[in-house]
Amino acid sequence: MRNKFLIFLAIVVGVGLVIYTFLGGFAEVRVSQTVSTPLFIAGQYYEGNTNSDALGQIYQQTGKAVEQKQLTGDFAGIYYNNPGKDSKTIKAFIGVAVQDTTGALPAGFTIRVVPAGRKVLRGEVDANIIIAPKRIYGELFDYAKEQNLTLREFYVERFPEGKPAVIEVELAGK
Repeated sequence: MRNKFLIFLAIVVGVGLVIYTFLGGFAEVRVSQTVSTPLFIAGQYYEGNTNSDALGQIYQQTGKAVEQKQLTGDFAGIYYNNPGKDSKTIKAFIGVAVQDTTGALPAGFTIRVVPAGRKVLRGEVDANIIIAPKRIYGELFDYAKEQNLTLREFYVERFPEGKPAVIEVELAGK
């Protein structure tokens, strides 16, 4: 009986590792200091509990807008508080990074501009959106600590399809 359990456990662990690898769990996170480029995000602002139905609805509306071709671009977001902290509240603008800001937007959506020329710490990884944020934030915060860098509470996430996930954190001036 015990041998069957150990075999079952080994199979479950093996399948888990294959899935984690397929999602990019072991991909290298690349961290660099750079200057930001302009980014236009069509989306909706949310402030509140991370478990709220309202937050889930914003994600659903964003996905629906892309699916129905009302918006064309990459899933993106701006976070105004640290998403890496174990907090139950979030301040975020969630939407799609768009190229054309002149088109009609879905109801309730607005455009926010992430300005160019900001000094940022940038993390990139070839991983699924399920895994990428946690992996990138961990590396960014470790790098900032090692390099004695101060980060601002302004985080920009972008998840282009078929390309590496990107997160930029603004560096505080010295």
